[in-house]
Amino acid sequence: MVSLPTGAETGEKIASFYKTNGSVIVAQQILGMIALAPFVAFALSLSSNRWLKPVVAVFVGFELMTNVVPLVIVAASSAPTAHALTVVEDLADAALFASAAGFAVVATAEDRLWLRAVGIAVALACVARAVAGVLHINALDLVAPLALIAFVLVLSVRKLLPGHRPMTADTK
Repeated sequence: MVSLPTGAETGEKIASFYKTNGSVIVAQQILGMIALAPFVAFALSLSSNRWLKPVVAVFVGFELMTNVVPLVIVAASSAPTAHALTVVEDLADAALFASAAGFAVVATAEDRLWLRAVGIAVALACVARAVAGVLHINALDLVAPLALIAFVLVLSVRKLLPGHRPMTADTK
């Protein structure tokens, strides 16, 4: 797995990176697209919240954008094109984390207070990562994705527990 360059790099460095690591990048992006299918199935099984489907659709759209743009960069050999597309990928990545924040809030909207609080904490980490990414600050590049993965794991365990049911107006 490789960490992709950002728009803060020069076009020459970006083009060279993609040329050197092209096969790994292609494999990584294809795996990312394939991983969307089980995520979508899982996410849509969480609740009947009316906002869940739109939030998941937005997340999928930005995830696909962050997968397709690097594939285009691998095929594009010029430094200016690679740089311009990397800036687009940076913005798509920020939007992906913003949509992940939306998912974290909406996915737990019908759950107990403690799980909603966890969802909000993950959402804040994702929003901070989105803003930091646009500003080329990489301090949260590892924290926010790991928080999101841990959150999905918690949701998975909660879903598997016997007796789990979303909260209704009479159980809140």
